[in-house]
Amino acid sequence: MMRSLWSGVSGLNAHQIAMDVEANNIANVNTVGFKYSRTNFQNLLSQTVKSATAPQGDLGGKNSLQIGLGTSVSAVETMFKQGSIQNTDKNTDMAINGDGFFVVSGDGGKTYRYTRAGDFTFDANGNFVDPNGYIVQGWLADPETHTIDTASGVKPISIPPGLTTPANPTSKIAIKANLNSGDHITEMDGTRTTVDQTADINGLYNANGEKIQLTPDVDKITLAIDANNDGTISSTEVYTFTYGTSQTDTDRKFTTIKDLLDEINAIIKDPTGTTPASEYQVYLNGNGQIVDPQNRIKTEDTLSSTNTILENIFKALDGPATSTESMKAVQNSFIGADDVGELFNANGDAFNLEDGQGITVNINGLGETRKFIYQQTPINETEGCGTATGKYQPTNPITSDSMEGLHWTYDSNRERAFFNTNQYIEFTLSDGSTVSYTYGKDFQTIADLCCLLQNDITNRNLDDTIKFENGKITETNDVITGVQVYDSAGNAASTTALQNLQNIFEPLGSGTSTNEFLKNDVYYFHDIQDLAYIWQIAVDDSGDPLNSTTGNSGIVSINDDGQLTIKNTSSNSFNINIGGYPDEEKDNQLFTDAFSPINGSVAAGGTAISQAMNAAVHTTSIDVFDSLGSKHTLTLHFRKTHTSENPNDPTVWKWYAEVPAPSTLDQPAYGYVKFNPDGSINSYNPPSLIFNPNNGSSTGQAIQLDFGTMGKFDGITSFEAPSATSGQTQDGYPGGDLQQLVVDQTGTVIGVFTNGRSYSLAQVAIAKFVNNEGLMSEGGTLFSASPNSGEPIIGTAGTGGRGSIQPSSLEMSNVDLSRSLTQLIVIQRGFQANSKTITTSDQMLNTLLQLKQ
Repeated sequence: MMRSLWSGVSGLNAHQIAMDVEANNIANVNTVGFKYSRTNFQNLLSQTVKSATAPQGDLGGKNSLQIGLGTSVSAVETMFKQGSIQNTDKNTDMAINGDGFFVVSGDGGKTYRYTRAGDFTFDANGNFVDPNGYIVQGWLADPETHTIDTASGVKPISIPPGLTTPANPTSKIAIKANLNSGDHITEMDGTRTTVDQTADINGLYNANGEKIQLTPDVDKITLAIDANNDGTISSTEVYTFTYGTSQTDTDRKFTTIKDLLDEINAIIKDPTGTTPASEYQVYLNGNGQIVDPQNRIKTEDTLSSTNTILENIFKALDGPATSTESMKAVQNSFIGADDVGELFNANGDAFNLEDGQGITVNINGLGETRKFIYQQTPINETEGCGTATGKYQPTNPITSDSMEGLHWTYDSNRERAFFNTNQYIEFTLSDGSTVSYTYGKDFQTIADLCCLLQNDITNRNLDDTIKFENGKITETNDVITGVQVYDSAGNAASTTALQNLQNIFEPLGSGTSTNEFLKNDVYYFHDIQDLAYIWQIAVDDSGDPLNSTTGNSGIVSINDDGQLTIKNTSSNSFNINIGGYPDEEKDNQLFTDAFSPINGSVAAGGTAISQAMNAAVHTTSIDVFDSLGSKHTLTLHFRKTHTSENPNDPTVWKWYAEVPAPSTLDQPAYGYVKFNPDGSINSYNPPSLIFNPNNGSSTGQAIQLDFGTMGKFDGITSFEAPSATSGQTQDGYPGGDLQQLVVDQTGTVIGVFTNGRSYSLAQVAIAKFVNNEGLMSEGGTLFSASPNSGEPIIGTAGTGGRGSIQPSSLEMSNVDLSRSLTQLIVIQRGFQANSKTITTSDQMLNTLLQLKQ
């Protein structure tokens, strides 16, 4: 009877413990990271009244007779079921999704505690702590590289308040863009010469990127010029030219390149009187170089200047038909003059000039129609494929046509043979009469002369037909018995030029044809500076006193809008007539139309302007940073210069870079990008720029350029699509202050700074145990390791079976109220039933006591 009492008591005790456990579960239903516990019961040792016996003979075995002595609590188990994860608005909250525990320490890392509650924050000293003040353990990032070595031991996570990050100077720029390879463009810029001859020399650069800086009326240059072309220099042939406003071509002053060239060319004379100015005058070529065709400037004699850069430019003139160092213009630094064949009209349509196409130009006073013919091969410099020729005209004159002016003719020895104004020719006819015709009054071209002669022969009833064919004047019968040319004073063939002309005509007086007339009216051009120059010499030659009585003069230049402009600086107007070349069927109509506005009369002091001629361009800008964190805008200008003709001939875009003053770029700050036929990048150069901020920060800052991988499409491409920049990056940034801290799924604490940069500052460690149920609860949602939990295996979240971290979230208690409330009922009924066991046993004992009575 007493056994039942004690069994009831043990049941009450056990269920009281279960009630305590369940009450604790319910109390912590809202405790972050709490894991509920479960009470397990076990029966106590039973009293054996009879032992079991084995079967013997005919008698079967008997089971033992045992009476239980009650129950006890065998274990209170913590259930580490995953709790639900709730998003929060706190950046430093963390929840573990999966197995593992945060590691915290309250004694500097000597002992560790473990928790699932991730409601962490930073204290006043920058320690990453839980609500108990325990510091979260993990790994700190290297302050220089911002990398985290998780192979090292864990340490308390502490991030100093007011953390700053220093500025990082830009060391690399990567650009993704397309440069339009098509025949129609929308992004374009007016064509430019390498150096405009009307540009002020002050502010230009030499080929090394050194700036020419001149002071008006102070800086000078002294040149020895062989004025008479006799190969010697006299004391009177040393000239000093002063930088300053020029009024005339003989005041020895200059501001622009043209001023200086005009001063030099006014000194140079043609002693024979047979060489056009265009063949001996010093000029500026398409590469921005001053060229001295006949070596008239003697640099070895008394060359000096108050400006070393200007002196060195002229020092390169050391032989016949040589040129100086390049002078460059800052507007299109070092890209060079545009290839005219690569240009587009005002509507963005490509000229696509082919070899042999061009325009015809006739100017009043020129005395001939000149042909300006495009050639793909550069004339003054090598570019793309091909070799520079250095010649604007054919090596030898070619057979004349009937419209050739007799001021620009040559004989079979390639010597000039020409008429001057008021010189004349006399023909003796078979009837004894003579006819004479004055150049510039009666005739100008060979066709004019043939027409006059035919009319006079016909009027005299002489049977003869005058023709011009295969470069010769011919007659069908020997009507012409003598020919003589005279100068304006009536002297027969008084000059070399007239004698040469006499030699051409003379065979007609004793036969049926003259010798061959040759001409030199073809001028080649490749780039826009070539074209501007041959236009300039056409204007100059139209005012040559050997041929013109009007004295035409003008300045030809390319303006900022890419238009060829002809400014009439003479006191009279002159007409310009332009046509296509070689003819209406084979000329390039788009190119011819570009010059149509120039057709007509140019008034004195007026200007004729062509349509705009444009280059395909693209411009992109990117901000770069110096060592102080100051921002500078780096602008890259791309310009198409060569179109591929075959797979071995890449398409070329040139580029140059610029930065605002006072910053500078070391030269070369320009280069090229070449493309394969499929539009992928072929090569580019140079690979880097040297940047000088000039604001107290470090100078000589190297910036690597990344335009893409050779043969791939991961950088700059050249497809038939509008030019556009699709992406660009650089690795520089200014200094910044810590603005906020955020955590990612690996438990990495990331600092977000005011300069927009984000860096890893630390990473939270996660501990894993072989037996989580073996952990000892320490209160405050903390656990400690026990002999039965195993040693902690510490690592990073998401590795080795550890769960991932959900940032800005907390793991809620895993207490299930419905289970807990149900469990209360079960515990209550068990407790009530055990109490009934005791009261029933008590009643039975009372009954037993009543038997004595």
